[in-house]
Amino acid sequence: MESPLQNIVDNFDKYRIGLDDVFAFRCRSCGKCCKNRDDILLNSRDVYNLATSLKLTHKQAIEQYCEVYIGQDSRLPIVRLKPKGVNRVCPLLKGTRCSIHASKPSVCALYPIGRISSTEDAPKELGLGNLKEIQYIVLPIRCASLRRKQTVRAWLEAINMPIDDSYFHAWNEALVELIKNIKKFENASGAGRSGVEMLWGAIYQAVYTDYDTSKEFRPQFDYNMAKILKLFERLQEQLKNA
Repeated sequence: MESPLQNIVDNFDKYRIGLDDVFAFRCRSCGKCCKNRDDILLNSRDVYNLATSLKLTHKQAIEQYCEVYIGQDSRLPIVRLKPKGVNRVCPLLKGTRCSIHASKPSVCALYPIGRISSTEDAPKELGLGNLKEIQYIVLPIRCASLRRKQTVRAWLEAINMPIDDSYFHAWNEALVELIKNIKKFENASGAGRSGVEMLWGAIYQAVYTDYDTSKEFRPQFDYNMAKILKLFERLQEQLKNA
């Protein structure tokens, strides 16, 4: 059976929506979109907001509310919210509302809108346009009232999501670079399983846990990404000279 994500990729034009296009949606606070879910992936800013809101360290927040695995295709550590029980309920759901509503993960705040930042490596058949151009999609809606209509632009403004989100661009560019480098390292002779696992640990720390919630997020993210890419450069040089 085709996955919902694959269906969207295969029918991208059907779901695409422009900034000033109108969609119908009004949240009923029923909590249905927080159940039967195991696909809420967190970026580094999401983890920072989660830890800050709950007054935890990044490591504590991940251990209590998330699970970590290595992506089959990306070969990178991925953090996602860990659902609870047979109904796969989001661990942040209290009653029918998010317990950290003001700082919920970006994919949750955006719902039912999704977004994609095009990169040079994005599938050409999607027609995503220029590098760094954000494309929007409207996801299938099954749990809300359709009486309220608004544009994507108005929706982003209402949830305080920047239209030109520089972090979103930076996150996607960082992922592209990390994926290129980890795959190159895995395929290099002499890397070894232990070397790959050590690198996974370094990536996980730089991307998700090496942050101080008493300091601004973005400078820490930029520093960590520059640091991990420098590590890749050193490793490649060592393998070349080995």
